[in-house]
Amino acid sequence: MDEERLRRIGWRGIAAFQRLIGRHAPGPPPLEHADYVASAVPTVPASLLSSAVPIGDARLAPHLDAIEAYCARCPKWGVWLDPRRTEDVDALERRGLVLDSSPVLMAAELSDIQPPSGGIDPERVTAAEVGHVNDIAYGAPLGVIGGALGKFPSEAIHAHGARVDGAVASVLFIEDVDGDAFVTMVATLPGHRGKRLASKLLAHALHEARERGQRTTSLQASKLGHNVYARLGYRPLGEVHLYEKRP
Repeated sequence: MDEERLRRIGWRGIAAFQRLIGRHAPGPPPLEHADYVASAVPTVPASLLSSAVPIGDARLAPHLDAIEAYCARCPKWGVWLDPRRTEDVDALERRGLVLDSSPVLMAAELSDIQPPSGGIDPERVTAAEVGHVNDIAYGAPLGVIGGALGKFPSEAIHAHGARVDGAVASVLFIEDVDGDAFVTMVATLPGHRGKRLASKLLAHALHEARERGQRTTSLQASKLGHNVYARLGYRPLGEVHLYEKRP
């Protein structure tokens, strides 16, 4: 599969997860338009949960008034953009949004992903448990991310976890989006990093996704996580930028 098609699949997954947040996290219903989707979670000061994502090749600049009004109650909110969309970047910067993060979009056909190995105890966990581990892993107050994600119904997401000494130590979400296994909310407790828990857990989760009939997988990788995902078989497809409006 060519890189441009994989890139479009990845962006579709980002938009689908933002829609999922809007539908199930505490806050208003998602703001949905033919050109974009946005979610707003006023109780969580994180643009990861309160953001807008373009649909396909649509421009966001004409819609920034509506997005800003929708997110007005959020302590922070953001916009995901392909950095090649320079007109939209300029429009965001004129409104005072600043570049917050620049993960790498990565994707692969599931047939190219390395098979799972042993050494972990993978299982299905609750959405709240995924949020709890993310709270600890990223230094958020307990219950902040967990409270937002804990409202996700089990049928909307595949929540995976790996236990160490009986406690959930590494987690991730997979959302099935039109044949793609979109991976997000990957986190490992600080005391268990460096043990390849996340990569082993992901390999197991992707094996299950392939058994469900998914054909590809996509995710946003931090610079530190890039090599981990590359070893599994993911291909880098360029950066995606999150611009943030701060208090």
